Amino acid sequence: MTVTSSTSTVTTTAIEIKPGANPRGTVTMIAGRGEAASVYDRFAGRIAYDAYPVRVVTGAAADPQAAAEAVHAVLNDPELPTPHFLVGSDAGGVLALDLAADEAPVAGVVIAGLPVAPSPAATDGTTASDAGSTPAADASGTVLDPEAQIGRRSTCPVHQSVLRQPENLDPAALSTPLPASLSLPAPESVKVPVLGVYGESDDVVDVNAGTAWLTRVPGAAVVRTADGAHDALNDRSHRSVAARIVQFLEDIKNDGSPILR
Repeated sequence: MTVTSSTSTVTTTAIEIKPGANPRGTVTMIAGRGEAASVYDRFAGRIAYDAYPVRVVTGAAADPQAAAEAVHAVLNDPELPTPHFLVGSDAGGVLALDLAADEAPVAGVVIAGLPVAPSPAATDGTTASDAGSTPAADASGTVLDPEAQIGRRSTCPVHQSVLRQPENLDPAALSTPLPASLSLPAPESVKVPVLGVYGESDDVVDVNAGTAWLTRVPGAAVVRTADGAHDALNDRSHRSVAARIVQFLEDIKNDGSPILR
C-alpha cells in the first residue's frame, strides 16, 4: 500500500511491507533534486519486500528545513518498527548525513551520488554551496536537452521511461546548486555506519571528492557501480545495489558483524 502526505514542496510517501511479514526496521528514502517520490517506486518496493517499510521524503533541495522535519516525523512515529535507517540520493544524501551527525535516532545511512565540493586547491573558487552544481552542458558547452539530462541520471531504459513522465522529474534540476542551508557536516561527526554508492561514470558530481570525504567518516564504506550514472539506486545495476544495501542493513542489525564472512 502506498500513501502520500504533503506540506508545501515536501511530500512523505509510505510503502508498506506485505501483510504478515515480520518487520525488520524502517527505511526513510530522501529523494534528490527534482525528483518525485514515484521515482523510487521500484527501489522502495524491493526494500519493502525484504520487510523494511519505506517512507519516501521529497523536497530536500527545495526546502531543507521542511524535509528535515518530515524525516524527524518518521523517526518519531511510534507505530514504525526500529531500527531506523536513512537512504539519501544526491541532495537527499546531504540531508541524511546532516541528520545523522545531529544525533537523529538512526542506526545507519546509505548515500548515492553524494554531491561534495572538490578540495579548494582544485576548485578555482568553488564553495561548498556549489557542490553538485555541474552545468547542464557537455564538454563543448552545448546545453543538454531533457533527454540528455535523463541519461545523466540513469542508463536503465525502464527507469528512463519513469523519468520521462513530467510529473516525476524536473529534468533541469541537476544544474541547480544546492541551497546554502543544505550542507554536509564535518565527516568525523557522523558516528553511525555509512554506505556510499557512486556510479563510476557519474558526471553530475565529483566522485573522487565524494569518496575522499567519505573516507574521513568513521566506519564508512564506498562502492562504485561499473559504468554507472548519477542515480546509483535506479541505474542498470539497481538489483545489485539494492542487494548490497539490504546486506548493509542486516549487518547493522547483527550488531555490526558481517553475516556473510
